[in-house]
Amino acid sequence: MLKNNLLTNFFIIMIVVFLTACNSESESTLSPGISVQTAKEMITQDKDIIVLDVRTAKEFARGHISGAVNINIHDPAFPQQVSTLARDKTYIIHCAVNPRGGRGDKSIDIMNKLGFSKLLSMNGGIYAWKRAGLHVKKP
Repeated sequence: MLKNNLLTNFFIIMIVVFLTACNSESESTLSPGISVQTAKEMITQDKDIIVLDVRTAKEFARGHISGAVNINIHDPAFPQQVSTLARDKTYIIHCAVNPRGGRGDKSIDIMNKLGFSKLLSMNGGIYAWKRAGLHVKKP
């Protein structure tokens, strides 16, 4: 009896997780994901690319990609703040780990609605950048 209840609960949880995952991706306008190595190459080769870090100011202060612009997605003024950015630039957007449906994707959704079109999501966020041994600027 206990084994049957555990199996039933397991399957219910799996169904909920599956439906939640599908729902979050279907609502999001998924941008192409790029590796940290590709992001680094793009930043190095094209000085017009803007790295947009959508973490909190406290997270940003612990370490960020040199030259990154920090606009907190959790700030209610996020749409107004990103509206001041040039719409014709290419943006590499990241948060801490950049999961699908996370802060990076939410930022991309908002920016798409505001008319931005050159938006790339950096896979793995700042944690992947650090794990790759790439430079992180600290105050």
